[in-house]
Amino acid sequence: MLVLVGVVHGPCVLSGASVRRTVTDVCALFHFRPLVDTPPQYIQVADGGQAPRRVDGAETPCTVLAVRRVDPDLIPTDEAERLEAIGRYDILDTPPDGAFDRITALAARLFRVPIAIVSIVDEDRIWFKSHHGLAVEELPRDPGLCASAILQDGPWVINDAPRDPRALTNPLVAGEFGLKFYAGVPLQTADGHNLGTMCLLDFEPRELTADETGTLEDLAGMVLSELELRLASRRAVAEAHERAELKDAFMAMVSHELRTPATIIYAATQMLAGDSTLLKNPRARELFPDIVGESGRLLRLLDDLLVLTRLDQGSLELGSEPVLLQRVLPKVIELERRRWPDRMINADVDEDLPPVSGDQLYVEQVATNLLSNALKYSPAGEAVDVSATLIGDEVEVRVRDRGIGLEVDDRERVFGLMFRTDAAIGHAAGAGIGLYVCRRLLDAMGGRIWIEGAPGSGTVFAVRLRVLHG
Repeated sequence: MLVLVGVVHGPCVLSGASVRRTVTDVCALFHFRPLVDTPPQYIQVADGGQAPRRVDGAETPCTVLAVRRVDPDLIPTDEAERLEAIGRYDILDTPPDGAFDRITALAARLFRVPIAIVSIVDEDRIWFKSHHGLAVEELPRDPGLCASAILQDGPWVINDAPRDPRALTNPLVAGEFGLKFYAGVPLQTADGHNLGTMCLLDFEPRELTADETGTLEDLAGMVLSELELRLASRRAVAEAHERAELKDAFMAMVSHELRTPATIIYAATQMLAGDSTLLKNPRARELFPDIVGESGRLLRLLDDLLVLTRLDQGSLELGSEPVLLQRVLPKVIELERRRWPDRMINADVDEDLPPVSGDQLYVEQVATNLLSNALKYSPAGEAVDVSATLIGDEVEVRVRDRGIGLEVDDRERVFGLMFRTDAAIGHAAGAGIGLYVCRRLLDAMGGRIWIEGAPGSGTVFAVRLRVLHG
């Protein structure tokens, strides 16, 4: 059945793009396919004996063009779900892909045919993801042999098209193209929807053996595997991106929203711990050292999390300023002595050290992490040594403890995120974040960090920062 679409002779009111959408919308009401090569200004539609209708309601002379109705027999019963599946794979109008082109080239060689195609049957067109031996990228859905092939559960083969009633009137067969042979296997998804075909075309009649048919089915399976792989990859990327966004949001919330109250709690407990009246209470004297210590540990953990979040987001802003380690290290040592009143800290810091390049806030954070670690894993009564000396164009800071030590194989692994040795887990609480943050910060400041074994027992953490010249 033909449907009439008219072009108005008169002033242009609608843009070409708007009119083409109008054509599509009107024809969709009647399930017609518009065959319009040039955009009209207005359209009218007639179906059978119905009177022509102007879309804009005006009465202006028009020229009539023919529009073919899509044969309802070529529309699968699951058409809506099938089109939804095509959208899910997001394959339409994508650029050429070597994986699919290799499959069609292989098919052409295996079967000795001039044309091999991977097609996707869209709502109103047959789009070619790969088209070996054929220059066009798409054809109208009706008439289209692939539109018939997707109605099948298996291979659909036309051996001699001009003599086959299923294809003898097809324009590709009856027209100048001269198609004689077609074989297509539906690209069927796991949920049973045929997206398109893996098909072969030839200009000579031929037949497929059972083995050749099986090979064509295997090639169709390869095409679908490629589609599934790309779908799985997109989903994995989307899920990873979503997880990363959730992690960043969570880390930022933890770091920012908890740091302020933690800072207040830490400052308040330190102040109360120095209140002589309050400390007359034996229970207060017993609890306050733990409260001060744990609130300080929480604050340092939040600082590490904040740095970790900024590093992962690429938003950490590091200053490049002269940092005097002979001022930074005594400050850090004094703060740690207050936290660990029963531990001894020996300091050997050269007063004439040149300034190093870095960000003082983060240099302090690294020094605090290293000294706190050394004290945490050292037994009471044992000293921790801190030294800083000039070596060439660098200043080396060494923190030596006499604690549980580290196996040689663990000396690099402890800089991994969330890594803790069994001995460390059994000795003290920790999150396995501090050393990872230290290395990331030092890398960003152009410094380095490593671990050495200490004579007798314990561990040496060594840090080097570059001297700032000029």
